[in-house]
Amino acid sequence: MSAQLLLTVLLCGAVSAVSAAERARAFEEALVAESRSPEISAQEDVYAKLLGAWDVQARDRTDSGTFQVTQGEWFFARTLEGRAVQDVWIAPNRYGTSVRTFDPRTRTWQVTWLNPVTGAFDVLRTRMDGERIVQEGTQGNGRRIRWIFQEITDKTFHWTGEAQLPDGSWRLEAEFFGRRR
Repeated sequence: MSAQLLLTVLLCGAVSAVSAAERARAFEEALVAESRSPEISAQEDVYAKLLGAWDVQARDRTDSGTFQVTQGEWFFARTLEGRAVQDVWIAPNRYGTSVRTFDPRTRTWQVTWLNPVTGAFDVLRTRMDGERIVQEGTQGNGRRIRWIFQEITDKTFHWTGEAQLPDGSWRLEAEFFGRRR
């Protein structure tokens, strides 16, 4: 390979890398918001305490009914002009995102969870129960689910994921213990 051809190949690779970095930066600037939308009051900003980076211990129910413990990371940020709070959840068997959008008509939050690792697609609505953030909805298969953020402090939180059984009772399927980085 001639020196000129090698230099051309190297320069094209550098231009592609810069372009990819610029595209990623432009996407992040378009997606991430610095503050909540003025359309959302402080009282309605229920996910504000979760913004930031968290290390998480996850306990997941196995098919045998025992719990498997893994470690994960959970990142929360304001997105879409401050009208949404989006997360990225990274752990074994999970690499997905929830998009929580504020509905200005109902003054409530809607949650959509996507996990391309498992194909999960869950839709929930948020309500407050005291200091607890309760998210209820259905999995893609129609099964009722309930996810609750509770015991939220500046440094920790406890999240539980429950599924409704045929008799109407709820069973703990997973729980996460978050610690702020």
